[in-house]
Amino acid sequence: MSAWRPLGRVVVVGAGSAGCVLAARLSERDDVHVTLLEAGPDHRSADTPPEIAGASFVAAKDLPGRSWLDLLATRAAGQDPRVYTRGRGIGGSSAINAMVALPGLPADYDEWVSRFGCTGWGWDDLRPCFEQSALVLHRAPRGEWGEMSMAMAAAVPRAAEGVLLTRTADGRRSSVNDCYLEPARGRHNLTVIGDALVDRVLLDGRRAVGVLLADGRQIPADTVIVAAGAIHSPAVLLRSGVDTPGVGDNLHDHPSFPIALRRHRPAALDALPIATVAMLSSEMGEGSDGVDDLQLLPMEHVDPSMPDLAMVMAALMRSHSRGTVRLASSDPTIDPTVEFDMLSDGRDVAPMTAAIDAVEQALAHPAFAAVGEVLPYDRSPDGVRAALGDYVHAAGTCAMGTVVDTRCGVIGYEALLVCDASVMPQVPRANTHWPTVAVAERLVQLI
Repeated sequence: MSAWRPLGRVVVVGAGSAGCVLAARLSERDDVHVTLLEAGPDHRSADTPPEIAGASFVAAKDLPGRSWLDLLATRAAGQDPRVYTRGRGIGGSSAINAMVALPGLPADYDEWVSRFGCTGWGWDDLRPCFEQSALVLHRAPRGEWGEMSMAMAAAVPRAAEGVLLTRTADGRRSSVNDCYLEPARGRHNLTVIGDALVDRVLLDGRRAVGVLLADGRQIPADTVIVAAGAIHSPAVLLRSGVDTPGVGDNLHDHPSFPIALRRHRPAALDALPIATVAMLSSEMGEGSDGVDDLQLLPMEHVDPSMPDLAMVMAALMRSHSRGTVRLASSDPTIDPTVEFDMLSDGRDVAPMTAAIDAVEQALAHPAFAAVGEVLPYDRSPDGVRAALGDYVHAAGTCAMGTVVDTRCGVIGYEALLVCDASVMPQVPRANTHWPTVAVAERLVQLI
C-alpha cells in the first residue's frame, strides 16, 4: 500500500539531516510543492547565531532553544534518565553536532540487503549518494588542533590524518540549512515554517492527507514524509495511531564510556573541540563485526564551566543491544520515554571492554601525560554500566524491512513515508549525520 509518487503537495516533518535534503531535492521538481516544518526556530544561513556557526559544538548545543532540554533517556539498566541531546531548530542536529563526517563501512550497507532484505540499499547503491551530497567537508588544519587531538594522533597513528568535518575551509560550520536549504529557499514551490511542532499525521483511512500542528493548525498534503529523527519520528507515528508493528522498537546507539583528564592548561572554549578520531578493530564477533568497531574520541573540553576538563570517549560502533521509544503522553509537547538498554546483549560486553582497553593504552602514551592527569574512573562491570553514555547516534526505530519498505513507505499505509536515521535497520560504524544525508539522497533517487 505504501508505493507512491511524489506529486502535488508534500509535507516534510523535521528540518534536520534528512528533512532539509528532502525539501531541497524534491523542490527541484516544478510539479511538487514542499512545505518543510521545523519544531524549533528557522533562520536564513546569513542569520545563523555565532554559537551555531562557530567551532565549538559545546557552545552550539548549549544555545537556548536549539536542543530538546526535556528529552530524557536511560542508557543502561539501573541508570537514572538524563538529557539526550538532539538538535532543535533549522538544521536539526547538524547545527549542534561535533561535525564529524564518516561514511561507515561498505559491509554496513551490504548487510542492510543481505540480513534485512533492503534491496537497493547496499554500498554500491549508497556510495554515489555519499559522493554527490552537497555537504561541505574539510579536515581542520593542524594549527587548529588542540592538545588532546594532537596527543591522540601521537598515540594512535591512524588518527594522525584527522577526520573530515562538516565545515568550510575557514572553519564555519556548514549545516544542512547552509548547504542544502539555503540555495533552495528562493524557489516558488518551497515553504519553510519554523516553530511548527507537529502533533500527528492526519489520516483518511490509511492514507496520509496532512498534518496537525500542536497549536491546532492543519496543513493538507498529498504526501507526508516524517523526518523528525529516531526519537521523534516514531513518536509522531504513535500519536497518529499508526499500527504498523515495530514502531519505536529496535532503538540503538553507539555506547560510550568516558575517561576524564584534568588539563595542565585550560582549553580555549571557542576552539575546535574535536579534530580527529581513532578507529580500531576489536577482531571479535562474526564476519566483519570486529572490523573498525571501536572509536576513540578525544575532546578538548566538554563543559564551559570547567575549561580544565578534557575527555576521551571509548565507543562501541557495532552494538547488538536494543531498546524502545514509547509515548509518555499523547500531548506532543511531552517528549517520549526513551530506554536504550545498552549492554543488555552479552555480545556487546567484550568489545566494549576492548574499547576501554584501547583508550587506556592510548592514555599511557607520554603525549597525553603532557596534556593532563587522568582522573579516577571505575571500569568494573557495574562501574561501566553506571557511567555508560551514548554518541547521540540514535537509529532504527522505524526500521526498513519492518516498519517501512524499501522506498521508506510506512507498511500498511499510503502516501506516508519516514526518512531519517530511524529507518536504518542497523546503525553503520560511523557518526550518523553523513549516512542520514545519504539515505535522504537515495530516497530522492528512488522516487
